[in-house]
Amino acid sequence: MADAARTLRQFLLSPRAFFEERPPARTLPIAAGLVVLLAACLTAGILALEVLIEGAIDATVTMDNPDRPPEPFCDGQFGESGSFDDGCDEPRTIERDAGTLVAEAMRRFLWIGMVGPFVMWFLGGVVLFGVGRLAGGDPSLGGTFALAGWATVPEIARLAVGIGGLWLVLSNTTITNVDQGSAALEAALAPVSPWLTLASLLAIGWQWQILTAGLAEDADLSRAASGVAVGVPLAIFGLLYLL
Repeated sequence: MADAARTLRQFLLSPRAFFEERPPARTLPIAAGLVVLLAACLTAGILALEVLIEGAIDATVTMDNPDRPPEPFCDGQFGESGSFDDGCDEPRTIERDAGTLVAEAMRRFLWIGMVGPFVMWFLGGVVLFGVGRLAGGDPSLGGTFALAGWATVPEIARLAVGIGGLWLVLSNTTITNVDQGSAALEAALAPVSPWLTLASLLAIGWQWQILTAGLAEDADLSRAASGVAVGVPLAIFGLLYLL
């Protein structure tokens, strides 16, 4: 337990010493486990957001009744009624809870939580290998993919902050007008948006620190060269994320 606490403290406070003692390529199994953990957390986060939004919406919408056949079958356009008129006595429209509809729509995006982290892991490993080569280093594929996996730790922290901020906002928000739902959500999120942006910037800075230390060790680069090699793609990613 003491060794685990020391290792965790070293990773958080001195990633350079952490990777000097543990070459990145040797930590690939742990890094892969961190990617799996991020996928689980992101999927759980989407489900949590679904519940939060569903609870914040207190409104109904009018929609076509899926249990009623199309009108041509009920008004006799396709011959004698009776062949296709099962359900024609059902109302043409029904009222549905808007929050439930939004939750059902969000559930379709669960695949992003399950697949997205692995796609980003692959792209991150390839990019780190490429920039390590461009910087004149000799990175290993195992090492760069391990580093891309370790970079998920700040992402997990950022996700926790984001879900926590949304919970604080949405638990005290009630949307009664569906047409004004987007505007109401924007207004509710306005107080926490700067904090979420700050959390994102801190997470990117933390990733830069981890990847700079790790790539310098894995690719045999100077700290400065590694910092520049890592900083360029991270800066581009950060700008795309924040825009």
